[in-house]
Amino acid sequence: MLLKEYEKLVSSPQKAEKFLLKHCWPNYQRFCPQCHFRKVQKLNSKRKCKRCGFVFTDFSQRYLDCVRLSPDNWLRLVKLFEIEASPDNIALQLDISYNTARKALTIIRLAILANSLDGPLLLSLFQLNDLISSQKTPQLNQVPILGIIEEAGHIFVDFLPEFGVDSFIHLKQNFCLPSKKIGQIIYTSPVKQYLSLLIYDQGISKRFNLSHQGENLTLDGNKSFWPFVKKRLQNFKTTSSLNFLLYFKELEFRYNYRQKDFFITLVKYLTTFKK
Repeated sequence: MLLKEYEKLVSSPQKAEKFLLKHCWPNYQRFCPQCHFRKVQKLNSKRKCKRCGFVFTDFSQRYLDCVRLSPDNWLRLVKLFEIEASPDNIALQLDISYNTARKALTIIRLAILANSLDGPLLLSLFQLNDLISSQKTPQLNQVPILGIIEEAGHIFVDFLPEFGVDSFIHLKQNFCLPSKKIGQIIYTSPVKQYLSLLIYDQGISKRFNLSHQGENLTLDGNKSFWPFVKKRLQNFKTTSSLNFLLYFKELEFRYNYRQKDFFITLVKYLTTFKK
């Protein structure tokens, strides 16, 4: 998107809202987000479904409805995310609290994950939409294991549902699987079709006395995706397995769009219904 076009979009909340509505309702026909019934009653800025009685706004049950930001600030935040601004800087630029900035970034990452190839499985298995919407600190009920595949210049960071922590510990203890660590993130030598497995430590190494002193790992010799990742991991506050999962799905997205303008793509993701 040209800078002039972007500046027009954020010149007023009304113009920004009109742009977002175009992505929410491409044919401008509203329907109930709950039961998809098309007959609705207008109630000022809201609508009421004539079948199930659900009252909704134009943004109800969409990802961007998870954080209270004005339409123009949502578009500014997407642009700041695109250029990899820090949460502190975003909070300053938009005059919002740090916690609001962090939550909005989490929602963007969740929308990215939801639109990835294994997004539906991840959302269902970990009930991620419920976790993010909860007032409690989000926690996953298990540590996800990820696998990296590189194909035709694209990277896929796959969730491995059949490969749990027990499987990882088995490979380490019985087959001496070489591995290394960056902070709390463990990466390994190739396993099956994967360049590497990825796991968030979360005390696993200490509990099972696992060492990560591997040398000359295949991933360390990777000249494309891994340097791209390592440079960005320094800026991430990977304090949980949930953050670990969201960050790597973001990095998968960023890498695959590294030579493209993905502003519009992010807007489309944020304006989709939560899955």
